[in-house]
Amino acid sequence: MSIELKNVYKIYQSGDIRTEALKNVDLSIKNGEFLVVLGPSGSGKSTLLNVISGLDNVTSGTVKYNEDIISDYNVDQLTKFRRENLGFIFQQYNLLQNLNVEDNVKMGADISENPLDVDEILDKVGLKKMKYKYTYQLSGGEQQRVSIARSIVKNPNIMFCDEPTGSLDEKTGKQILEILEKLNKEYKTTTVVITHNPNIANMGDRIIKMNSGEIEKIIINKNKVPAKEIKWS
Repeated sequence: MSIELKNVYKIYQSGDIRTEALKNVDLSIKNGEFLVVLGPSGSGKSTLLNVISGLDNVTSGTVKYNEDIISDYNVDQLTKFRRENLGFIFQQYNLLQNLNVEDNVKMGADISENPLDVDEILDKVGLKKMKYKYTYQLSGGEQQRVSIARSIVKNPNIMFCDEPTGSLDEKTGKQILEILEKLNKEYKTTTVVITHNPNIANMGDRIIKMNSGEIEKIIINKNKVPAKEIKWS
């Protein structure tokens, strides 16, 4: 499933204050690509993720998945589209504390028409032996793995990751990135990672550099660095 953005603007208006969060963005994302969007805080990278994924509407321009223009969808159509096609991983884990690991992951499977096997995915992220633990019994890195498992078990066409290692230490962060790397390779899931860390960007097939709401540069990365070898600082 390819993605194409054309002349995309996102403008926020608060009284007399007008903020252009995205300005004239053109971007194509290939099926199966590992794409990294890099930029400092306020550069527009999270806004870009939100409009690509339909979590927010564009002010003008188009967002197209294959031949479907999702920027024209209404709320119900967007909800259905996200449920059937997209997975999300955020810096906040958004897990249900009253459910164990297995049940949190099953929530992802239950809303998918073609889910993957829950035990297989728990094994992939190294949580099979912890399936009956409650999330409050887990470390931050383990909780992020549950979040990843819940998203990938949906068998999404595209995975969106917004600063997925932002609150993790180096060892745990690299483990999370290795999981994303492995899932991208094994399941051919198109993966879009938002980060402010230029070292993480070296994992990507392409690096999209953003500044002040615009794409400053697109770099084709001919020397991808495996997650376990990236520098952290």
